[in-house]
Amino acid sequence: MKVGTEKMLRIKYVCLHPSCQVFCRKGELLLDEDEFKELSGRTEAEDTFRSPADICRMGYAQEFRVVEVNRAFEGEEQAEKKRTADDDPLVMLTEEHQEVLKKLELIEEQVRKRDIDGLWVSTAHLENDIILHSIKKEEESLFRMIEDRIPMGPALIGIMKEDHREFISILHGFRCGLQDGEILDGPVNSLIANLRHHIKKEDEEFFTLIDDHLEDEDRKVLLDQMKELEKAHIPLDPGDRKAKGLSPFSEDRRKMDAEILAIKALTSKGDDSCCGH
Repeated sequence: MKVGTEKMLRIKYVCLHPSCQVFCRKGELLLDEDEFKELSGRTEAEDTFRSPADICRMGYAQEFRVVEVNRAFEGEEQAEKKRTADDDPLVMLTEEHQEVLKKLELIEEQVRKRDIDGLWVSTAHLENDIILHSIKKEEESLFRMIEDRIPMGPALIGIMKEDHREFISILHGFRCGLQDGEILDGPVNSLIANLRHHIKKEDEEFFTLIDDHLEDEDRKVLLDQMKELEKAHIPLDPGDRKAKGLSPFSEDRRKMDAEILAIKALTSKGDDSCCGH
């Protein structure tokens, strides 16, 4: 039986399960008023209700806290403006992730074919993506804005930054092997698996958390900053694989950070202060 819109409620909620306190699962549900009353009767606190079936990613009926309840109006879902990469930095970053995933598929194929020269070029392109997307757009722009706004911000951002440095380090070492005529399967397979996991973590959890702490003006500021970073970015040329030039990253973390700063300088032009830093 079709439920009339006059009985439908739009409910903003936050999950109270401990595992959701870091990447907190906030969201909205469209529920029939009678169903909402029935779910609310399953919890003790007045401002909580039991989650409907198949909502929780863990597969259980969790306790949700009500943030806001409003009547739903017919057609309002369609009326809501869909965000795009032109007006939302998180959509931009998510779409760039899809391009990185395509590059990882190409690298996997080249590893299977033992295409060492193809890998030399494709891994250089991947390194460029990580520098512009992760080191510049995320770390220099997005992270600086939201670090103090989100729960456990400094710790979470520290984890993301550590991932970024690990990817650059593994890529650098792998490309050193390519210069010596070797395809190092262990490092490249680790890079592919870890980078895919990192992207999934950002898209499905980290960006969801950030989204709740960005106003429209924040999104505009971030977009402007990221566009300036794109304009200033100078892609690294893969160069001649057989011309020795790469040096392995040192175990010393300070040297690794210095090399990353040097890479950032090489791939930027003009005054690198678009973000006000």
